[in-house]
Amino acid sequence: MFRYSGSNDVRHLPSPRVEAVDTLAAGDVFHGTFALGLAEGWDEERAIAVASAAAALKCLRFGGPLGAPTRAETLAFMQGST
Repeated sequence: MFRYSGSNDVRHLPSPRVEAVDTLAAGDVFHGTFALGLAEGWDEERAIAVASAAAALKCLRFGGPLGAPTRAETLAFMQGST
């Protein structure tokens, strides 16, 4: 569960559940994806959801930053997990 502050409240978004094999660089993937989403004009909730999915996918792969997923992989993962 991802918890963040809304304008007047605390909100919660579920995070994808995966069997992690390597968490190295997952935070970097999350923050990079989140920043990209905001820069592209996504609202905070969408940016958090996509960033959480990207970080979850990263955790499924060995290789630190080399295991970072592409945008297409992340969006396809989100489609399959809804």
